[in-house]
Parts: sequence; structure tokens; C-alpha cells
Amino acid sequence: MSKATLKTIAKYTGLSVTTVSRALKDGDDVKQPTKDKVKAAAEYLGYRPNLSGVGLRTGINYNICAILPVTKPGDIVGDVGTLALISGLTAGLEGTPFHLTVLPLEPDQDPLESVKYAVENSLAGGIIFNLTRTQDERVTYLYEQNVPFVTFGQTEMTVDHAFVDIDNYDIGYQAAKYLYEKGCRNIKLISSSQEYTYAWHKYYGVKRASMEFGTKFDKDFDVIFDTDVNNYRSFSKALMEQNDAPDGIICGSEISACGVIAGVQDAGKVIGNDVAIIAVETCDLPSFFIPPIPGLRQDMHSVGTKLSEFIVKSIEGTPISKLKYVEKTSLHLREGHYIIENV
Repeated sequence: MSKATLKTIAKYTGLSVTTVSRALKDGDDVKQPTKDKVKAAAEYLGYRPNLSGVGLRTGINYNICAILPVTKPGDIVGDVGTLALISGLTAGLEGTPFHLTVLPLEPDQDPLESVKYAVENSLAGGIIFNLTRTQDERVTYLYEQNVPFVTFGQTEMTVDHAFVDIDNYDIGYQAAKYLYEKGCRNIKLISSSQEYTYAWHKYYGVKRASMEFGTKFDKDFDVIFDTDVNNYRSFSKALMEQNDAPDGIICGSEISACGVIAGVQDAGKVIGNDVAIIAVETCDLPSFFIPPIPGLRQDMHSVGTKLSEFIVKSIEGTPISKLKYVEKTSLHLREGHYIIENV
């Protein structure tokens, strides 16, 4: 079957090409029943607008470029939330003329390099990127180039920009509060690199909870950055064999939690008696751990959808003040969650 065009729809519906075009654009001068008829015909005939032609007429690049990090060499699973994020990014563009391109960011690649590549090669009318830093040069560059963008994560810059984020301050607070309420008094936070803004938000959330419960929590002694860990299993085994072994651990992902659980058990410790563990999660994987552990669930599909919605609105001229969103996580308790007896 040849590719459907406006003329194809016009012939099928008995309407003029002009009416079909206006109906597909939701023109105010076209009645709703006609719009519904045209859109139904377009769907049935498999019509897709010629984005190159539309772009030439409107001056808009209808490609959205999401720059996302790829799996590091040696990673067993990678980031299990990436697929849900991409699925959400795609869903957020449904019903619009925009389409998604994912540009991989290699582990040792300069993050600004990918952004410049997308801009200098006119790959996108709008850019989405994550792993934001407090002072992020990608934000400055895109602002100066006048390219619409939305960040997954916040910064602490004077440049006002659109963003979607997860409330990592609340994650840190809720995770630590959960452990303290279970009787833990010596907890550790496994965190992403301190170069990222969300790592600091999470730390301050844990710090707040520690102050409320009258316990000590110090960045230099109680935060474990993943850049300092090559193998979570061996690392946690050594950690639990220390005299001052923690009685509570906050894992930054399902993958780190998997390694920590194995290392704790290698050290001959019992999860639930010697140490409590809670994870930041993007799926139900922690329910399959032995024992199952509670988690604070991030809805990456929802985040991806919101990111796409915001980049489209940014391109269309929506004020930045209306393009800022922080999503809460939900606590998932599971059978076998435990209480640490504080001696």
C-alpha cells in the first residue's frame, strides 16, 4: 500500500484537502464531527505527517533528542529504570508531531560533548538530559544557544530552566526515618557521585532525619559514594565485618541492594536481625530478594512522560515558570520486613 497523504484522506472522506489539513490541525473553523471523521480516516489509512515538509514550512525541528547514559563496561544489568524512562518519553510525545531520538552518553565521555554534537548537527528542536550537576555547563551552553531543553534533575544555577525531578530530599528523609523507626542507630547511605545535585538532596534528607532522631550522620563517614565501590558484594562483606558495622543501609538502586544483600550474608550476618536494608527502586525487583526488602519506588515512566510534555511546551513557548515539576516516591513495604532491636 502506498503512503497515505492529505489527498488520500480527502478522497476517502469526500472532503477537500484544505478541510482535511485544517481538521488535522484542530482548526477552529472546522466543526468537531468533521475533525473526528478526518482523524478516524487518518488513523485507518495509516497517515503520518511529513515532518521534513512540516519543518520547512514552520521552521520547527520536530525531533526531540534525549541524551542518556549507557551501561558502563562490566555492568551486569545496568540501569533498570532506563527502559521505563524511554517508554515514558515516547508516550509523552503521542498525539504530537514530535518524535524521539536517543543519543547515548558513553561512561567516560564529556557530557557537554553530546549536547554540542546534537546542536551543531541540528539533530533536535529540543533536548532532554539527566544527571544534572549543581553548576551544569550544559545548561549554560543550551541557554546561550537558545535551544529549548528540559533537565531530568535540578541545578543551583542563576539560569532559570525547565526541569522534572524526583524528590530526592524526601527519599533520603523517608528512607532514614524508616530505618530509625525500626531501631537502627548507625546507618549508611550508598549514594551516586557527589558531583550530581540529587546526591546532595538525598544526603540532606537523611541528615534531617538523623537530627530528628538524635543520632549522628556524617557525610565523610556515613555516605558511601558508588565511585568508590568496584564490587558491592565484597565491599558490603568487609563493611559488615568491621567492629562498628552499620545496623541500617540505604541503597541507591536495586542493583546496589542486590550486591549489599549478598555481601551481608557472606559476612554471616542476618538481614532483619543484624542490619536493615531499604532501597531506592524503579521496579519490583526487590520483592524477589531473599529476604524481600522495602523500597521507595520511582515512577520512571511518569517522569519520562512529563519530560516529553515539558519539552514540547517549551518549544511552543510556555513560560519556564510553568515547566518545573518534582515527583514524590511511594514506599513499598513487603512481607518479611523487619525490626532491628536496638541493644
